[in-house]
Amino acid sequence: MVRKLLAAILVIVAFCPSAWGFAMAVADFKSNGVPFHLGAAVSEVIRTEMGSIPGVDLTVVDAVHVKKAAAEQRIGMSGLGDPSSAAKVGKVVGARYVLVGSVNSLGGEISLDSRLIDVETGTVLESLSAVSQDGQEGVLEAARFLAGDLKMILVSPD
Repeated sequence: MVRKLLAAILVIVAFCPSAWGFAMAVADFKSNGVPFHLGAAVSEVIRTEMGSIPGVDLTVVDAVHVKKAAAEQRIGMSGLGDPSSAAKVGKVVGARYVLVGSVNSLGGEISLDSRLIDVETGTVLESLSAVSQDGQEGVLEAARFLAGDLKMILVSPD
């Protein structure tokens, strides 16, 4: 009975990020067809929102460290869209996951599109998006929505 309980606990700890402390890096989002500052602003909102997940010991790597690691690896910030490059930078900063993305103008809408990359495997675990139908005025709400979705992914046991 005790062995089965210990085995179950080990499975939960091994496969559920919320069961142990981990770090996540959020690269500045690329701006496409929107003012340049929106990419960095969206990334900062996501970093702030990710810093408060009840019951999860999550360290959010500061943007300065992500940029410095990218420079050390000779990877431009725009090159972080490639999962293998993002994984290299994530390893340098000690992150388990890296979030990369872009802020895109599509007609009257602004979309936030992102990918959560597993640093160990270099694979995309999830693709997330949020849309502001109110142009720049709705970007803050869309960024918070995207961060909320990301929180749910990180605390789910799957």
